[in-house]
Amino acid sequence: MASRSPSPPPTWRAFPDRTPTDPGPQTDPHEAPAGPLAVVRQPSSYRETLMPVPSFPLTTSGWIPVWDQDTRTARDVGLTEALTRAHRLAMFTGNSDQLPLLRVLAAAFDAACGPRDTAEWDAAWRADALDADRITAYLDQWADRLDLLHPEHPAFQCGALTNANRGLEALHPGSLGGAAGRWFNHALSAGDLPPCAAGEAARRLLYLITYDVAGIKGAAPGDPAERGSKIYGSKVGPMADATHVHLQLPGARLKDLLLLNLPPQPRTPGDAPVWERQTPPAPVRTREVTGRLDLLTWPNRRIRLFATDQGMVNALAVHDGDRTSAPSWDVARRLDPMTAWRVRDKGDIPMTILSAESWPQPWRGVLLLDQDAEYPHTSQAVQHAVAAAQRGVLAPATPINAVTSVTVHSNRHQAVLSDIPVVTMPLGTAAQLARDETRSVLAKMAGYAGAIERNLRAHAKAVSGRSAEQVNSRMVLSDLDHEWAEAVALTGHDLDAGRAAWRKAVRAAADHKIDTFPMSVMDRAKLRSVYEDPPTEQAMVKKTASRATSAGPGGPTKRRRGRPTTKHEAFAGSYSLSEIAALPQCVVTYKTLASRVAQGWGVEEAATTPGRRRRPSSIESQD
Repeated sequence: MASRSPSPPPTWRAFPDRTPTDPGPQTDPHEAPAGPLAVVRQPSSYRETLMPVPSFPLTTSGWIPVWDQDTRTARDVGLTEALTRAHRLAMFTGNSDQLPLLRVLAAAFDAACGPRDTAEWDAAWRADALDADRITAYLDQWADRLDLLHPEHPAFQCGALTNANRGLEALHPGSLGGAAGRWFNHALSAGDLPPCAAGEAARRLLYLITYDVAGIKGAAPGDPAERGSKIYGSKVGPMADATHVHLQLPGARLKDLLLLNLPPQPRTPGDAPVWERQTPPAPVRTREVTGRLDLLTWPNRRIRLFATDQGMVNALAVHDGDRTSAPSWDVARRLDPMTAWRVRDKGDIPMTILSAESWPQPWRGVLLLDQDAEYPHTSQAVQHAVAAAQRGVLAPATPINAVTSVTVHSNRHQAVLSDIPVVTMPLGTAAQLARDETRSVLAKMAGYAGAIERNLRAHAKAVSGRSAEQVNSRMVLSDLDHEWAEAVALTGHDLDAGRAAWRKAVRAAADHKIDTFPMSVMDRAKLRSVYEDPPTEQAMVKKTASRATSAGPGGPTKRRRGRPTTKHEAFAGSYSLSEIAALPQCVVTYKTLASRVAQGWGVEEAATTPGRRRRPSSIESQD
């Protein structure tokens, strides 16, 4: 692939003087304006008649990296070309840099001519191209609001900020990693950064808005919430707090990318992207998210880029921005189609795409296909694609991948960014997604890998006598990407063959983990003989029980107080319901287990019967 061409130089605008008596608009700053020409009070530093200022219109200037299928080159394009030629451009989303760009493109397309219902979506999918006339008219209407360097309402920024408080290091993605990020990044450790081209600054701006870390921020001038020139309680943005997922076809054609990840819906009354709104005020504010367009372009930070006369960005202002009035998980779950969730009684939580040791596990994506599970995983974009496949709109042989991402922070305060892994997860072809049985089999195959991994850990601890800290990190199923893709492809032709291939691959991976684990030959043979069976050793909870009743060697025995816990004979031992719920054999939550036992179920049957499914006879029947 050819290297990307440098960003074009900025254009220039003649900015007329505003008299001091002109107060500018008086509308609520977070309401969408009545028309595209609404403006705000101009900073006094710009009040010179016809003063030339640099301009970088995001609609026509090149700043979005794409692969042009006509020229066979990598190039940067503006918003207008990206959308009007989306059928001839590809956007590869294999790293976190592209994800904020995808969200902006989705919002621009949705606002311009996004399908309002299934019929419109099907017609748009079958059309050769997106509606170029409507897209061009819409982006021309809002061109001034999409100017990165506009003196009054710079795109995605706060025009009320007039003084820079940070150098370009604050715009560099490596700065979000804290001291370690700066230390290990050559550009940041070398000293002051040189001025940045406008196109690169635009990409870094969106990255900072999307992924900026939580913690203490410098207060914007005049912010009534400031304490000692600081703002406390800053949160990460909605996307950085959730699990991202979008669907992608081979070739990553931009038209397909946008339509697959935007389920059809009419615009919510009052909803608008950030460029249709007044420039936000400098102080922090808490407000309601008005809809999908608002969330996709959420102004999580107050930022202002400052440029030289040549249009090179050399400084910026960074402060806290809008905060959601509702919990961010609730908002994203309801409004953001490109997120993935696990349903729970106490509230949905972001779907897990990594192991506890942060290993990507690409088979987890198909869990989004099984909506009949007692506690399913779900995503609006995935369910939208399944419905389109069932309608026959998607070509049956088309492979569909889920591209997932999660933001990993180094501490619970989310104040230091550690990593943003992006994992591509094969889901199968459109024909596979359209069939209920195939979706169920794929989800069970993923469940089989999870069960084997849990069994490996439990048996390894019981056999070796080592602690969980010593065992868990060594018993993670990994390096199965190719095997998973092959197994998914096989299920498209033969479900049994696909299942058998996956079981073989998982067992081979488990054998490798056993071979490399530090234990005796006899213990290794014992572990290999039992790891596929659910653990039945009462010793799995014996140590915990011992710690609960003894103060230590030679110490007094602690007396248990309160109502005695009822013990149940199950799995070759005597356990309380909470202990049974923690065993690997149990496939339901404690709440479901207790409810079933109260209704007269047998304890083992209640623990091993998945919700809404007949009881499996063995672990292999769950795949």
